[in-house]
Formats: sequence, structure tokens, C-alpha cells
Amino acid sequence: MASSTEISKTLSPAIAWLALLTGLLPFCIVNLAYLGSASAGHLPWCFPYLEGCTSISSAGRYGFSYFFFKAGMIPAALVMGAFWIVCRRWLLTLGDVNGRMVRAMVYLGCISAVFLMLYTVFLGSKGDVYNFMRRTGVIVYFSFGYLAQLILLGRLRGLQAAKRIAIPAYILNGKLAVLIALLMIGLGSIPISNFVVDKHRPENAVEWTYALLMVSYYFFTWLAIRHTAITALAAGKNLDRQT
Repeated sequence: MASSTEISKTLSPAIAWLALLTGLLPFCIVNLAYLGSASAGHLPWCFPYLEGCTSISSAGRYGFSYFFFKAGMIPAALVMGAFWIVCRRWLLTLGDVNGRMVRAMVYLGCISAVFLMLYTVFLGSKGDVYNFMRRTGVIVYFSFGYLAQLILLGRLRGLQAAKRIAIPAYILNGKLAVLIALLMIGLGSIPISNFVVDKHRPENAVEWTYALLMVSYYFFTWLAIRHTAITALAAGKNLDRQT
């Protein structure tokens, strides 16, 4: 396992901010795109997380928001891919092993980011092929991203059980609550899609809420990285005093 000094150097503020940006960028871009489209009269005003008056795709399909959405989400996808690569380094520094699960986490996270980019590129295009690519992009982004988040939580809980880290319970429990909520929403969307007649608004609300929960996961990851970095820095200073 790496020393406290090595950990404090590796877990720099830049890495913690990368985790936060991974969540903040998509959240801000999507919501600003919706505000832009609604302000221009392309979409109705509402609180889409509850009312579902429009979809996320529609938020970035009209006027200036079309270009803003694409120009923002493509870099956001790149940041997301970079986060999952750095996340592996973080876990290894904390004492995790570079096994199949850690590598799978990186692959799933990066594939999720690639398909988010694919969805963004084909947003607004017409034709069956483009629609298929856009739908595939959304499905893979959500599902593979969820699996990567699930693996990350599992690795952190394992390190916590082995007493290699001491992350506050509210951070890990927050991550778990987000993942449980995502699973419940995903399962709840199945009857909506198959049995509800007027399903557009409920489906839209589910989509907005699911996306919000997914990005909120990275907020808890940011907290976890900051805590491990601060703890390692404090331990390093104590060691320096003793020597």
C-alpha cells in the first residue's frame, strides 16, 4: 500500500475536481439548454423532473441550445472518460488490486462516456439509422455508467472493510442510496413504457430524474476523494513531525 505522502500527492485537488466536474457539467448543460429552448419558445415552461413536459433530447434540439448542447456534452463525455481512468489510479493508490473488477469498471465507464458522445453527435439527426444510434447511445450510457458506479462502490466498501480507508458512512451510504434509487426508477419505468397509454410525460420525468441521480453519484465520489486526500495529508504531516 502507498504511503500517506504518496497518497496525498496522487489525490490532488485536481483529481477531486475532475470527479465533481463529471457530475456538474452534464447537469448544467442539460438544464441550461432547456432554459434556452423554453425562453425561445421552442418548449413549454415546466419543472421537467416532476412534470415531464419535455425530454432531455428535446432540450438540446432547437435554436442556440442545439449548438450549446453539442458543444458542451462532447467535452463533458471526455471528462467522464478521463474520470474513470483516473478513478482506477485512485483505487490502486488506496490499496486496491488491479484485478478484473477494477479494469471492468474503467472499461464500462469509458464505454458509457463514448456512447454519451455518440448520442450527442446524432442528436437532432433524422432517419431510422440515426434514431437507432441515438437510442443505443442513451441505453448504453445509462446502463454501463450504472454498472461502473456499482463496481466503484463495491471496491470502496471492500477497502473500508479491510480498514485501508476510513470514509464517513454518509458518503458510502449516499452512493448506495443513489444506486438503489436508480435501480427502482429503472424497474418502475418498465410498466410505464408498456402499460401506460399517455406515457410521454411520465417517461420524460423518469428520464430527467434518472439523469439527475446518475450525476449526483459523482458528487459523493468527489466527497470521498477529498476525504481520503485530506486524511492522507494529515497523516503525512503527523509522520513528518514524528521524524
